[in-house]
Amino acid sequence: MRGIPEDMAAGHTAGTQRFHLELLGEARLRIGDARIPLERRTAGVLAWLALEGPHPKYRLAGLLWAESGETTARNNMRQLLRRLRLACGAELIQGTDVLSLCDGVGSDAAELQAHVLAGRYSEALALEGVLLGALEYDDCSEFQSWLESARERLDKLRRRAAVAESEARERRGDLTGALALAEQLLVMDPYSEEAWRRLMRLHYVAGDRMAALNAFERCRRLLREELDTTPLPQTVALAREIERGPPSSKPVALPTQRLPLSVLRPPVLVGREREWARMEAAWEAGQTIFISGEPGVGKTRLAHDFAASRGSYLLLEARPGEQSVPYASHVRLVRQMLARVPDPDLPRWVRRELARLLPDQAGQEGLPPPMADEADRSRFLEAQCQVVYHLAANVDAMVADDLQFMDSATAEFAVLMLSRRHAPEPGGRFPRFIDTYRSDELSSQAAAFIQQLVTAGLAVVIELQPLSTDAVGALLESLELPGAEKLVHDVTRHTGGNPLFITETLKYLLETGGLERGWPEHVPASGRGQQLIQQRLERLSPSALLVARLAALAKTDFTLELASEVLEMNPLALVTHVAELEGAQILRGERFTNDLLFEVVRQGVPGALSTLLHRRLAVALEQRGAAPVVVAQHWLDGNEPRRAVPFLITAANAEAAALRHLDAALLYHRAAALLEEAGLAEEAARVRSRVRGIPTA
Repeated sequence: MRGIPEDMAAGHTAGTQRFHLELLGEARLRIGDARIPLERRTAGVLAWLALEGPHPKYRLAGLLWAESGETTARNNMRQLLRRLRLACGAELIQGTDVLSLCDGVGSDAAELQAHVLAGRYSEALALEGVLLGALEYDDCSEFQSWLESARERLDKLRRRAAVAESEARERRGDLTGALALAEQLLVMDPYSEEAWRRLMRLHYVAGDRMAALNAFERCRRLLREELDTTPLPQTVALAREIERGPPSSKPVALPTQRLPLSVLRPPVLVGREREWARMEAAWEAGQTIFISGEPGVGKTRLAHDFAASRGSYLLLEARPGEQSVPYASHVRLVRQMLARVPDPDLPRWVRRELARLLPDQAGQEGLPPPMADEADRSRFLEAQCQVVYHLAANVDAMVADDLQFMDSATAEFAVLMLSRRHAPEPGGRFPRFIDTYRSDELSSQAAAFIQQLVTAGLAVVIELQPLSTDAVGALLESLELPGAEKLVHDVTRHTGGNPLFITETLKYLLETGGLERGWPEHVPASGRGQQLIQQRLERLSPSALLVARLAALAKTDFTLELASEVLEMNPLALVTHVAELEGAQILRGERFTNDLLFEVVRQGVPGALSTLLHRRLAVALEQRGAAPVVVAQHWLDGNEPRRAVPFLITAANAEAAALRHLDAALLYHRAAALLEEAGLAEEAARVRSRVRGIPTA
């Protein structure tokens, strides 16, 4: 590396000085206020690691010294790393056989993709410049191909950011800002007719019909002179509509990938006045409120809106796939509360018991020994309740959402807390519970417990019904979508008044441009909304659909890092596909926007692909230390039952150590049955023998 002043060549470490790579434009390393140019191959190594992540050292050497022999390439790489370390006085790159950037090293290129993924589009657009500037690697053809591909991926991210930010500014009424970004988008991709149509429409909406028609003429002339072609029919149709329209501003319908916020979350809760009144009466009476109903009927929205009206509230959220993972929902709740109160004043014994679930909460005494008897188990359960009592002391309500997905261990805590909540002397202020669940999907034990509370007058169950025709009309009116108010009877008939199906239907009409033309002749039948969702999935790119399918199979373990590994997908490409899924309202971050979407995607994964992905997930999640029962289930779903057995036994051992005897016995029996199916009778007998001696009471 050239250009580093001698007085900066010592005293810097990645732990105390944050290094920042400027890879967009001239390749430079920033240390404090100093910017030091990077030599070509050094810049190449750092750019690769910043965007691709860890990589074998000598594979990278082969890319950058393609015309040299293997020995020379290896030696050159060692020398490059040595010079970089000496010049900086710190380690920027770590690893022996596999290289990666140290934790203290950031880059503008990685920030660009992170900004787009998080929806920070203005910040992303502020990061200008071509990856590695004018550097070329013609003598390293494979690396040059990668560089060109990476540059194109970054350009796609910028174009996506420009589109999204232009739409956001238009929604805010900032047409000048939206127009500026539309022009910027054309600089990025002058041959994009979608960008030209955006510019035409914005000029027209801003009241400048002549500018809109001039934009069309510029587009037509560019395509003719540069590509010897003519505009697409939809571009010509838009120009004709603008030409026929009045010279004053008038919104011109043009389908876009972004849906109105009012459709994504209706601004007004309608048709729930009677249920709200019952909830108010139950609240005043100190009763626990249970809301049940079919998927998509609006249980979660009602619970959250009511809780918010009462003050502050916490969310105890159960998720699909967690039923078999002990304490999953409880741990998430505690993490959420610790984020609000990061250093709580908990009694030492409580913190020690909490460390059984959250090892990072262990103090100097370390982790407690395994539980030996029921007294230890009672102490553990009491400690978990004390944690919630302490951290929720100033909270008015707690919403427990989707009880049907809750694991049995968390449910045990919930029952204990509810019992304490309704005790004659609960011992101080404690939040009220508002719980939701799907009708007919609760376990028999949970349903029986709820009925006991209702019989005792301690709880009410509100069965949420679909919206009436009048309520559907009020909902459509609140969305302020031109033409929607005329479709009340058609939407009610088609969706049965289910709010989720209503919004899915409106999304379909918006995306196909049919909302203002009235009810189309053919709209996919609802079928619990699945066909409408399936049509949205069919409009995805194959790669984005693959990411969605992996997310459905991975369930709550899905992360972008996991997807990149399992799918062997470049992180930049992955970010682009996730952005597409977010734009289509399939994912929000790393989660599905609703459970019905999750179910439709999961059910649609082809058998052979499902088997392959489950096997890869099992390997990746084992390496990440996922719950053994989760790894076991992926091996089972991957048609590898023999490989699931050790994980089932490990999970059973953990349950036995926690004195959850019934769950332990069921897991042992399950493992033994798989061994018997594999013809391993003696091994199965040894596993079954572990069940003997486990208390059944």
